[in-house]
Amino acid sequence: MNQTQQRALVALLEEGDAGTVALVKKELILAGPARLEEYQKLLSSSGTVASRHLREVITQIEEAQNLGNISRGLAKLKTYSQLEELCWDLTRSDQAGFDGGPYSRQLDAWAEALSAYLAKGATVEEQVRALTRFLAYEQRLTGNHHDYYHPRNCYLPWVIEFRQGLPITLTLIYILVGRRVGLEVEGINAPGHFLAKLGPIIFDPYYSGRIITEGEWERMALEVSDSQRPFLSKPCTPLQMVHRLLINLRNAYIKRNDTKNQQRLDHYLAVLQH
Repeated sequence: MNQTQQRALVALLEEGDAGTVALVKKELILAGPARLEEYQKLLSSSGTVASRHLREVITQIEEAQNLGNISRGLAKLKTYSQLEELCWDLTRSDQAGFDGGPYSRQLDAWAEALSAYLAKGATVEEQVRALTRFLAYEQRLTGNHHDYYHPRNCYLPWVIEFRQGLPITLTLIYILVGRRVGLEVEGINAPGHFLAKLGPIIFDPYYSGRIITEGEWERMALEVSDSQRPFLSKPCTPLQMVHRLLINLRNAYIKRNDTKNQQRLDHYLAVLQH
């Protein structure tokens, strides 16, 4: 649009009748993400009413864009790097304009610092203890025991920011940081819990990386059926992890009677079923 068209659009949004404004907004939304930057610039030259309408247009375009990004991300999800990107998209769907770059760089910085803790030729147990000492004690990552069902415990950036989260989001941080330095950390879908595994060692990021003893693991195994027991220690795929993460987030919204966000999560889960 040239300046004359922009002024006419702003005037129409500011002073037009409800029916006309609705039609204009529909057309603006149909133009899609390619026009977002132009709409955002118009905000500075718009009155109160026009600005409100433009913000609604921008929000709807961004929500549709995020929905598409997440749906495509879920459909192609195979690696942990893809899962990391998907976590930034999920956060963007909750907070418009979110930038995952600083949080990705934070994970990079943690990995770089962790490398100093890893002695050459260290045993698997020594690697686990170095990883947990750095993340649980140096960075103070721990379970959110006081507000377990808060939705932000499911959003990776806020777990990084507040250093508290769910077993699955904390485990994911251990995976993403560990794999940046060559530690093949994996997730274990334990009964009523989520744990991390490196080699033969299973440990619990929710409780400061505590190593699970053989006796504890045997007791956990008794909580599942005989047919499921052989699969208990099998590592989760990134797809399985995000499925459980989305279920946790959906349940958090249900507890808050947040129907809009619950429906958003229903859509994501439906994508995983195909």
